[in-house]
Amino acid sequence: MSVKVVNNKAPSKIAVAGISVVFTVLFFFEYLPPFSRVHIPYDLVGYHYSLMEYAFQLLKRGIFPLWDPTIYCGIGLASNVQAELFYPPAWLFFVANRFREQLSYTSLEVFVLAHVWLAFLLCYAWLEARRLNTFACILGAGIFAFSGYMCLQLQHLGLVAGYAWFPLGFIGIDEVRRSRTWTPLWKVAATSALCFLAGYPPTWFVLVVCLLVYSLTSFGGLRTVICTLVGLGVSLALCAVQLLPSSEASTFMVREPAYGTGIKEGAFYLSYLFPNYFNFGLNVPILTNFGKEYLYLGAPAVFGVVWLVIALAFRRSPRGREVIPFWAVGIVGAVFLTNPYNLVWAIIKRSSFLADICRAGYFLAVIPLVAAPLAAYGIDSFLNDSSGPRLRYLRFAMVAATSAWAIWEVRVWFLGGDFPHGIDSFYAPAITLILFSAALYVMRSQEGEWRLVFSVLVLISVGVDYKVFGTSKRFNAGVGSGQPPFRMTYFPEIEPEVYATLLAHPEYRVLLEGGPHPYTIAPGRTDQPQGFDPFLTEQYHTLLDGKAVFTTNRLFDVDPERKDVLRLLGVGYVITSEAHPVFRTLSQDSDFRMLGTGTSYYRVFEYRDAVAGVAWEHPIAQHEIKLVGWTPGKRTIDVYSPAGGPLVLKEQFLPGWGATVDGSASMMRRWNGAFSAVTIPPGRHNVEFYFFSRSLVIGAVISVAALIALTAIIVTKTRRSHAIPEPATHA
Repeated sequence: MSVKVVNNKAPSKIAVAGISVVFTVLFFFEYLPPFSRVHIPYDLVGYHYSLMEYAFQLLKRGIFPLWDPTIYCGIGLASNVQAELFYPPAWLFFVANRFREQLSYTSLEVFVLAHVWLAFLLCYAWLEARRLNTFACILGAGIFAFSGYMCLQLQHLGLVAGYAWFPLGFIGIDEVRRSRTWTPLWKVAATSALCFLAGYPPTWFVLVVCLLVYSLTSFGGLRTVICTLVGLGVSLALCAVQLLPSSEASTFMVREPAYGTGIKEGAFYLSYLFPNYFNFGLNVPILTNFGKEYLYLGAPAVFGVVWLVIALAFRRSPRGREVIPFWAVGIVGAVFLTNPYNLVWAIIKRSSFLADICRAGYFLAVIPLVAAPLAAYGIDSFLNDSSGPRLRYLRFAMVAATSAWAIWEVRVWFLGGDFPHGIDSFYAPAITLILFSAALYVMRSQEGEWRLVFSVLVLISVGVDYKVFGTSKRFNAGVGSGQPPFRMTYFPEIEPEVYATLLAHPEYRVLLEGGPHPYTIAPGRTDQPQGFDPFLTEQYHTLLDGKAVFTTNRLFDVDPERKDVLRLLGVGYVITSEAHPVFRTLSQDSDFRMLGTGTSYYRVFEYRDAVAGVAWEHPIAQHEIKLVGWTPGKRTIDVYSPAGGPLVLKEQFLPGWGATVDGSASMMRRWNGAFSAVTIPPGRHNVEFYFFSRSLVIGAVISVAALIALTAIIVTKTRRSHAIPEPATHA
C-alpha cells in the first residue's frame, strides 16, 4: 500500500467561513428574502418568537424583563432559560432589531440559520485540528450541520443554538491533551456556558455527558479529565446569572420526568439511511407517521464510517487509536438513547435534577456528532490511499452521472418534493451512495484541475441531497413568511377599538376559550391566567385543581360559567369565536357583554362583575382602589379603607415579590396558596407591589467575577507563553 498526502495546501479558515456562508444561504434560500416561500413553523413562531418579542418590547421601554405577567397569572421571565435573556448572541439579535417597532421574524430565522453555519464552521475547525484532509473535514462538518438532526430541530431555537457550540468543547479537550496546559479549558467552559444559556438544559446535559466521556477516553491522562471537570465547573459560575434564578424557579414548577423508556423501535432509525421512508413531504398531514423523525445522515456518513471500519479491520489506517473517543461517546450516547433493560432510568430517577433534564430523545444528537468525525477519518483514509488505476476514462462519465442525478433530485424537490416513501424510498439514497462512492474512487486518483472539479462536484451533489430531503418539509417548514401579524396595539381578527379596550385595562386578565393560542396574544401585553410553558408552578396547578380542565400538561380550559373562578383569577374579558360553544353561552348570559360590532372573527366579551388583579379580600362599598402605575413586575395603586384589611395581588407568589405601604416595606403573605396579600391599615395609602430577583443579582455578581477571573488567567498565561525567549542558535 502506498500512502499519499493529498491535503497539499488547505484553504484558510476565512475562506472556508466565507464559502460556507454562501452555501448556508443557498441551502435555506426559500426561507429567506426575497423568496420567503416558506418559514420555520411551530415552536419558533408560536413560542420562542413570542418570548423574545415580549422581552424586546420591554427592553425598548427601558425595563429589564424580570417578570412575565402575560401567562399563568405571572411567572419569572429572567428565570425562564428559554427566553435566552443572558445568551450573548441574543443581545446581538436584539441590537440588530433596535430600530424596528417589532421583532422581524425573518431576522429570528436568520438567527437560527446562523447557528447552523456556526455549527459547520466549528466542526470544520475541530476536524482540521486533527490533521485530516480538507475535503474530509468539509464533508464531516456538513454531516454535523446539514444532515437530518439539525434540519429536524430548526423550530427549537435553544437546541440548535446549544448544539452548534458542541465542537468548541471538543477542540478545547484536544488542545489540553496536546499542549499539556490548562489554558484551553476556557473553550470547555465557554461551550458549556453558552449551551446552557442557549435555553435547552436537556441538550446541555447531553453535552456534559459527551465531554466527560470524550475526556476519559482521549488518552490525555488524568490531567485532561481534571481540566474538563474544572472547565465544566467554571461554566456553572459563568452562567450563574441564569442558573440561580432558573434553579430557584424550578423548585416551584410541576415536575415532568420525561426521560421515557428509551427509543428501542428499530423502524424509528430507518430514516438515518432512508430520508423519506416515513414521507416527510410538506403537504403530508402532520400526524402521518406520528412519532417518527427525519434523521438522514447521508452518503458521506455511510461511506466514511463503513470505510473506516474496513480500514481498521484490515489495518489500512494507522490512526485507529485517534477514533476511540468517538466510538466511546457514541456507545454511551446509544445507552442513554435506548435505555437497555431500563438501566438508565433506574439510575437517574433517584435524582430529581437528573430526572428533569435527562431525556432519551435528546441523545439523538450524539449520532451525527460522532458520525461526523468517524466519517471524516474514513474519507481521509480512503483519499490518502492512492493505490489503483488513474481511471481517466471515467472522468466525464462520473461528472455527467453525478450532475444528472443532482439535477433530478432538485427537479423533484422544486416540483413539490414528492419523493417515493416506504420501501420505494430505498432507491434514491442507494443511488446517491453509489455515485458518491464512485466519484470518490475516481477523484482520489486525479490531480490538479480534475481533482478540484471532482471536489466541487461531490460537495455540490452532497449539498443537494441534504437540501432536497431536509428543507421545505413538514417538520421544519410552513407556507408563507411566518411574520406574526399582530402589533403592540393591534391584533388581527379583533376589532381595533376592542383590542384597545383590552390594553387600556391591564388590571383585568383575558381568558381564551376558542380564541388564539396564549403565546400568540401574549406579546400584545394582555395578561392571561392561561399559558404554555414548562415553568407552570405546582402551586398554580393546585389552585386550579377542580376549577379548570387540563387538556395537556400545560394547557387548560376554564368554563366561563364558573364565575367564582373568573373572579379568583382576575378575569375581566373572554375571547372566543362564533364557532366555539362558549360563544352561545356568553351571548345568552346577562353577566357578559360583547364588545364592538361583532364583525371580527374573534369576539370579546366583557365580564360585568369582574374583580381586578389587585382587590380587597373583603370588599365593601367604602373601599377604593385607584390604579396609578401598572408595568411588568410593578403595581402601584392608591387605596382607601375605613377599617383597613388584606389587599390581594393576584400574581403568583414567588420569591422576589415585595410590597411597600406609603414607602415602607410591608410583609406579604400567601393568599389562596398561589397569590399574595398585604395588610393595609385604615385610611388612604399608596401601595406598591414590586418584583426583584435577588438570585439574579447574586448570579450576575458570580458570573461577572468568573468571567473577569477566567479572562485574566487566559491573558496572563498567553503573555507568559509569548514571553519565553527562543532558544539560542550557534553556528
